[in-house]
Amino acid sequence: MPVRYLPLRRVTLALLPLYPVLAIGGAVTHRPALALAALLLLVTLWMLPRLLAGAARAWLGWGAAILVMLGMASIGLAGGLLDAVPLIILAGLALWFGSTLRAGREPRVARFIRVLEGEAQLAQPGVARYARGVTLFWTVLLALQALVLAGLLAHELLLVGPLPSWALIYQHVGGYLLIPLAFGMEYAFRRWYLRHVHQTGLRAQALQMMQRWPQLLHDTDRHP
Repeated sequence: MPVRYLPLRRVTLALLPLYPVLAIGGAVTHRPALALAALLLLVTLWMLPRLLAGAARAWLGWGAAILVMLGMASIGLAGGLLDAVPLIILAGLALWFGSTLRAGREPRVARFIRVLEGEAQLAQPGVARYARGVTLFWTVLLALQALVLAGLLAHELLLVGPLPSWALIYQHVGGYLLIPLAFGMEYAFRRWYLRHVHQTGLRAQALQMMQRWPQLLHDTDRHP
């Protein structure tokens, strides 16, 4: 990635932790202003590269998003919109992994291994089969988590009853904490299960994923 993008990445990583703070604060205190601030922060960080590049469509989209959020807040739905964010993200990730399990597709984790560690690593005994299994694991885990959050959101919207504080914290933070926790557990299992294969360290893998994320997103399937 070009050097000029590094400061932008650091700004994004520095500001992103504010999102759960504002989200939980808005949910616990029932203050729509905090919920709106959390949503605005998330949308702004997502669109920041295109906004700074001066893209007209990005600025129009950003302005439209603000109008939608203000409209939702005016009818008392700012909290529900905020609660739907982690649900949408997790459901999207589940679909992102699961869509590559169809016949004729390269499993998502297999693509990660090929891009980050090379074709030779993927060709090691048991690696390709394990990659398909881990892709299925992430698909199921993320889909189940999305269903849990959907149930919490339905309880809040349909039953018109406030959730307890622990459920609010899980609703806004649990979905995000689950991912690094599961990643760490899967990494530990992988070190044991594929102990016959040379593997890079966890920190090195995380850095590789951050540096080569655009290629991981846009690289095409490859088959023998």
